[in-house]
Amino acid sequence: MSSSSYRLVRVVGVARPLICDTTLLIAVLGEPAAVPGFVRSFLGRQVYLPAVALAEVYAGTRGPRDGRLVDQIAHAFALVDRVLTPTADEWARAGRLINRAIRLRGAMQPRDHLADVLIVHLAARLRGAVVTANVVDFDGWVSLGRLDVAVLPHRSAGGPGLP
Repeated sequence: MSSSSYRLVRVVGVARPLICDTTLLIAVLGEPAAVPGFVRSFLGRQVYLPAVALAEVYAGTRGPRDGRLVDQIAHAFALVDRVLTPTADEWARAGRLINRAIRLRGAMQPRDHLADVLIVHLAARLRGAVVTANVVDFDGWVSLGRLDVAVLPHRSAGGPGLP
């Protein structure tokens, strides 16, 4: 993967920071040889790793090798100060948005949606674009929350990565 194959998304002439969803990280980790190229692709660019996605990926590791790959990605993002952690206000807004979804759409398990809703609020903080395989779900949360966030599918041709 060459870094020239990645670009920032332009929406109305303004570059949006890219926010990695868990699904993008899982796709990258599914091809361990792609990890170094993925890391190189975002250095010097506005690409962020939500701590929420990091926790989800660590929770799903299948062994020490997976853990070391996640460590490598986490370390690279931390070195350039690109790990996003939700604030107390973002946690509260996430809870309110899930409550609104329950009132409008019916019963759901909040824990099944909390990570996605937190990631959407982190993206809103930066007026960014979430890069995900779950475009429909994220679009739904963005729309329901009336948030200034773009949602983009992650690239899979030629290896997983940013659009």
